[in-house]
Amino acid sequence: MKDLDQTIVTGNKTIRFQPSEMRPHLVVLYPQSQFKQIALSVGSVILGRGSDADVHLDDELVSRKHCKISFDGLHITVEDLGSTNGTYVDGNAITTAILGPDNRLQIGTMVLKVEFKDATEEAIDRELFEAATTDALTKIANRRTFMDRSLGELALARRNNYYVHCIMVDIDHFKRVNDTWGHQCGDVVLKEVAKILKNEKRESDLLARYGGEEFVLLLCGIGPEDAKKSAERLRAAVENHRFAWNDTIIPVTISLGLASKQGEFIGKIDELIAESDKYLYIAKEGGRNQVTSA
Repeated sequence: MKDLDQTIVTGNKTIRFQPSEMRPHLVVLYPQSQFKQIALSVGSVILGRGSDADVHLDDELVSRKHCKISFDGLHITVEDLGSTNGTYVDGNAITTAILGPDNRLQIGTMVLKVEFKDATEEAIDRELFEAATTDALTKIANRRTFMDRSLGELALARRNNYYVHCIMVDIDHFKRVNDTWGHQCGDVVLKEVAKILKNEKRESDLLARYGGEEFVLLLCGIGPEDAKKSAERLRAAVENHRFAWNDTIIPVTISLGLASKQGEFIGKIDELIAESDKYLYIAKEGGRNQVTSA
């Protein structure tokens, strides 16, 4: 391998570039909510739905270990790993194939392609993606991202007869915080609550800012009692946290509504949110700083 001039064979094209400037990436084109750009180094990565895959793809039609992408410094190849629904390149089922910029890789409902990017392009793409999917203030997922990503979780739970749980979270008397200490203080409270929820949730749980002072979580793979314990842990963590503004302690608590469904009884995400919102209203009417569920 030369230091200053590298030749890469991609499909029917030969690309020459300086390694310090360009790098191959595997980019998710569809669905947009699943955007990823996977930088390829010499070696291989496994793509799949399972937690043991190198690159997790949230699609119910993707196998746990679906395919392997390899880069040997010259070729980028894809190898199907005996997936249930097959691996396709340009619409053709493959066992192994070479990938180039003109090819489209399809696994499940997802479409990917190879792109060559320098460090600046990679950073810009990452920033654009984060701006589209992340709440600017709290730095957690925004509502749209939560709605998009929950679809795959719900579909998987229906197919495997799992439980899913939706938790709506509301900061108690948040208007009073803004009116008494100002909106800058309110922003600090929102960011700290988001940080607490993020730290206390399981890694697999989906967390997003739903709007205003409301947050939403989606939990999968545990029973109703464990979901209630998780919700109570979140409540206690916020209650026990010391919120301060200009050396003044700010009393902050949260109310939570928990809705649970299993397997074939799981409807649309909007329905699950509406039910958890109903229990949230009961929690607030009942005195706040509590978890309410069925």
